[in-house]
Amino acid sequence: MKSFLPLLITLLIQAFSALALMAVPVLVPVEPGPPRLSTAGIGAYVLLAYVGAVVGSLSAGGLADRFGAIRTSQGALLVSAIGLVLTALVPAAVMPAALLIGLGYGPITPASSHLLIRTTAPERRNLVFSVKQTGVPLGVALAGFCVPPLAVWAGWTGTLLALALACAGIALAAQPVRPGLDGPGAAGPSGKASVVPGLRRLLGQLIEPLAVIFRHPSLRVLAAVSFVLSGIQLSLSSYLVSYLTHEMALTALVAGSLLGLSQVGGVVGRIVWGYLSDHLVAPLVMLATVAAVIALASAATGGFALVQWVPPRWLLAGLMFVFGATASGWNGVYLAEVARQAPAGTAGKATAGTLALTFMGVILGAPLFGLVASSRAGFAGAFLMQAAFALGVAVLLIAAGRRGRERPTPPST
Repeated sequence: MKSFLPLLITLLIQAFSALALMAVPVLVPVEPGPPRLSTAGIGAYVLLAYVGAVVGSLSAGGLADRFGAIRTSQGALLVSAIGLVLTALVPAAVMPAALLIGLGYGPITPASSHLLIRTTAPERRNLVFSVKQTGVPLGVALAGFCVPPLAVWAGWTGTLLALALACAGIALAAQPVRPGLDGPGAAGPSGKASVVPGLRRLLGQLIEPLAVIFRHPSLRVLAAVSFVLSGIQLSLSSYLVSYLTHEMALTALVAGSLLGLSQVGGVVGRIVWGYLSDHLVAPLVMLATVAAVIALASAATGGFALVQWVPPRWLLAGLMFVFGATASGWNGVYLAEVARQAPAGTAGKATAGTLALTFMGVILGAPLFGLVASSRAGFAGAFLMQAAFALGVAVLLIAAGRRGRERPTPPST
């Protein structure tokens, strides 16, 4: 019970932050609104959102140390809500708003790791981190299930304003428990100098998380893995509705439901992979297995488009569930392993540093997917490209696991 309240609060904040991030990519195929973004335009939107997320992530370690994890997460969620309001009321500003939404999304995971590493027993860490990270596919599932029907009823403006109000409500709901979780010393020191730090200090706060990563080879490997897998994950979330409507000739409502189903798979996958990593399978082996299944699922998805075959609905639904369970299911095991391998007292900064590279993977991976999907190669080429990347990750993780087993154990004294 000690870790249940932090887990519940961080799970809800994570879910609604992901919902805010995915609102526009899911909304556009149903209700394009005044921006009328193309497939490549969705890629540009995702790119800008994750540019903001990189900055937000790198700032998270210092913010969580200074103000507390919950206060940092509340502020970040409100920043995303402001971005949704801007997108709703000034559609021409959709790209700057994407930066703002990403800036709010970036600190959420490092801040929650800062909290959960203190409140979770080591033997439950993979499972707890995985359950918390189910907030991401849960948020995307909410987008898939709720945004299309809401758009039919409320249109572009009403949908985005409703989602902004929901994010603000979650931030407000976390306030009663904040003092007990952040502690009395997390309000930040008083005085103007503490609110407006010097440029050198600010740059140091942004660079230190990356320095923690590059000083430790095992963390560098994990960061490289997340760089690739994050691009695959966000490409699936951002483009699945477009793929299903264009290549499989499904309606937007059915496509949105299949997106939601894939993210339900992500929720289930994160819990199952986390449990297995705590009790039966080494985390690196678990991640390698997940990456191999991603490669198979992506190859199958691309193969359908390549041969222009629309499979039976049950088969397509099963594939999307498995694809989501793996492409959206690796994060919890990965984050728990980052926290475990981080030097004592640096879990928040190590998470922030690896997530900065995770978000860089999205910045490059999702737009690359969009460009390939928009080219003559189409969605078939884009998914087959991702299958090759995932297979490479599986090989890298297997090699890293072997090096770890071969490393001599220091003699006991």
